[in-house]
Amino acid sequence: MNELARRYAEALYSLFKDEGRLQDALSGLQGCPALWDALISPAVHAAEKQKVLSRLPELRDEPVLLRFLMTLAKRGRIALLPGIVNDYHSLCLRAQNIAECTMTCVRPPDAESCERIKVLLCQLHQKSEVHLIIRIDPALLGGFTLELEGITYDQSVRGRLNRLARNLEEVSTA
Repeated sequence: MNELARRYAEALYSLFKDEGRLQDALSGLQGCPALWDALISPAVHAAEKQKVLSRLPELRDEPVLLRFLMTLAKRGRIALLPGIVNDYHSLCLRAQNIAECTMTCVRPPDAESCERIKVLLCQLHQKSEVHLIIRIDPALLGGFTLELEGITYDQSVRGRLNRLARNLEEVSTA
């Protein structure tokens, strides 16, 4: 997580509570590659970027969001916007006592397994809800890993083999 992006996200979150509009603004800016390239280019002067942003019809009804984007443009930090949006999303989830958990596995789990994992994680982390993000990684060999709020639960075959190797090294050096 980029510390600067996190601070911008916190500032925006304190002033603006519409995640959907923020996501739409990012999609609109990145949806036009020529516009996005110009906004993140150091060769384009900040004043020109601000003029372009002020003319975008989708931002006219969102003065707080427009001022925020203009500030990013003025400071040459529009490229941070995707990270800011991700951190803003995390703040929205935290405010609702919801967590996102990345589950890495060899193949997608069935719905019943996902539900059991969500319930267990809600209990362990005192969350009202957990959203699972499933990633596939055949290198795990089997099992899964869970990453939630900086904690990793490793129940993969690869992780078990690595722990076994470390234990064997410790025994042989002792």
